[in-house]
Amino acid sequence: MTKILYLLNYVGKGGTEKYVLDLIRSAGPENCVLIYSEEGPGLEDFLRLNLKIFQVNMSGPFDFAAAKKIKQIIQAEKITIVHAQFLRENYLAILAKMLGARCRVIWTYHVDVPMGAAIRTLNKFMTSFNDKVITVSKFMYHQLQLKGVSSSKLKLIYNGVEGPSATYPITHLSERPVISVVGRLREEKGQVFLLKSLAHFKKHYPEFNWVCHIYGEGPQKNELVSLVKELNLENFVHFKGFCTEKEMLYLKSDIVVVPSSNEALSYVAIEAMSYSRVVIATNVGGLQEVVIDGETGLLIPYGNTQEMVDALEKLFRDTELVQKLSMGGRKHFEEQFTMKKMLEETFALYHTGI
Repeated sequence: MTKILYLLNYVGKGGTEKYVLDLIRSAGPENCVLIYSEEGPGLEDFLRLNLKIFQVNMSGPFDFAAAKKIKQIIQAEKITIVHAQFLRENYLAILAKMLGARCRVIWTYHVDVPMGAAIRTLNKFMTSFNDKVITVSKFMYHQLQLKGVSSSKLKLIYNGVEGPSATYPITHLSERPVISVVGRLREEKGQVFLLKSLAHFKKHYPEFNWVCHIYGEGPQKNELVSLVKELNLENFVHFKGFCTEKEMLYLKSDIVVVPSSNEALSYVAIEAMSYSRVVIATNVGGLQEVVIDGETGLLIPYGNTQEMVDALEKLFRDTELVQKLSMGGRKHFEEQFTMKKMLEETFALYHTGI
């Protein structure tokens, strides 16, 4: 029987935690174990699954005390597969294997981070002990090749979501269109870029009536609230906090903007398309594989305020374009980004190694 150990250093409420939760629910919590280091707001979601959970301090990628403890848990729980989510946890899983744990080690590379020459050389050596390394986009596949990982170790599996069974195509924007942005409130998610763009949109197109909902929490919250006041957007922009009712969020939205400076793929863009919402996204990372410009959404350069304004203006004026992107996005989701497809490909990798 396959028994899977998932490693997470910090248990937050982001896309990585969602990915692990989806895999655990599908595999069955009784067949899974979680090891984490730092407690975060997402831990409660794992506790509700009633799976075995261990806390092990992981101070760094070469914490031999942590690797030894992980090895002991692998042996005691009869783990056959260790699935790590970040470089630190991956290295610790490999060290546990070197210390005698008999298991396969898989690593999913979720976030593209800069790596110097020394880390790239180390990566080449350490990942030679991985059975497979999952990349969530073609962009990330290429980045890992540049970071020293052999192509023979890499496997592309797109993230997937459980979209609604019904379709909700948009035939036209609402009387007061809702522009939504979803994500942790931090610099790389691009909310500052969006707000500055909306201020320009309001100035140049005062005839359009709209509202922007910002969903999420994070360290940049106070700065963003201040910026909204500075830009005189209080009547247009509302902070909604963290939202668990995703169906309500998306069905109340006309346009979903993903203004990030860096994205491996983007669950938000995929979820929005599953609900046939129209997506505007930056042309960074794996977003270009989700949003095909003019077919499944609109792509703009990160930081280019005029391009963001132009994209919004197009959607407010062109009903046929709105309809095309709404239907095209849903079709692209159904072909590439379903939960079923992601789970089938991941569990095939667990069971066959290819």
